[in-house]
Amino acid sequence: MRDSQLRVGIVVNPKHARSRRAYSWLVPTLRREHIRYRSISTTRASAGAEQARALVAWGADLVIVLGGDGTLRAIAPVLAAADIPTMVIPTGTANVLARHVGAGSVRHAVEACIGAVSTFDELRTVDVAVNEVDVLNADGHRQRCHFLSMSGIGGDARAVGGHGSGPGLLGYVRGGARALLAPTITLTIDGQTSEVWSVMASKVSHPAGPISVFPSAEVVRDDFEFLTVDVGEPGSRLGDWARIAIDGLSRRHADNPALHYWTAPEATIRLEVPAPAHLDGDLIGDCREMRIRAGTLRLTILLATSGAARCRRARG
Repeated sequence: MRDSQLRVGIVVNPKHARSRRAYSWLVPTLRREHIRYRSISTTRASAGAEQARALVAWGADLVIVLGGDGTLRAIAPVLAAADIPTMVIPTGTANVLARHVGAGSVRHAVEACIGAVSTFDELRTVDVAVNEVDVLNADGHRQRCHFLSMSGIGGDARAVGGHGSGPGLLGYVRGGARALLAPTITLTIDGQTSEVWSVMASKVSHPAGPISVFPSAEVVRDDFEFLTVDVGEPGSRLGDWARIAIDGLSRRHADNPALHYWTAPEATIRLEVPAPAHLDGDLIGDCREMRIRAGTLRLTILLATSGAARCRRARG
């Protein structure tokens, strides 16, 4: 029996054609089942936080997000603080978090959402930490930001910043190729100084492509897996990258002298010269300092199981 009082909020990132297509599949079912819903689109100026606050004020029991990692990053602190569960329809470009929690394809995710709100199929939950980072920007401005999957400073962020060189994943590939020869950065991590291509903190094993870049990272863990990449000068760097790729494909990360891994719940990174940084694939500008720490808030993501149950509320 369906709970006719269920309120479903929908946050839509209209940038992607897949968002509009998924919305056209989802909404007719909500109307047919007489489920109350309210949908709000993101904009360039408002990536999702304000939309999430509006849905919390409206009284949403469940929020369905049609978007990618950036949209999830924006809504996560708001919905986690309000203890409102989320379902994800991965319509972005990389969809890193969705892939790691098992949201599946757009079609599969839409079917899971329809099952949840219309027949109340049994759901499993994944609680994802809403991680925090205190940033000192190049201009001296301090701000607190949040992220779910990954952050990076230096070459990794330059790769993300270059994704505009082509459409979709092709842009990320081109941006990454250009960033391979990016200059090194001098930084201090928890008191230890080094010169590296990039430093990253991750909760996901495969941030891009089939290679397991972070072999011990898991979205449900409290600790990050940190990684510094120490490649040589541009003239010899392509050989270093080739060895990194080979070791990654063969899962011999620890054998590569250019890769330095450690796990910790937090780290403070200070740079001699400001360098670009990103959170979940979104550039946040040049930074002088980042203090990264595992968050205490948890975003509950609902996912369909193979079995079916009866009369279960989405929040239950």
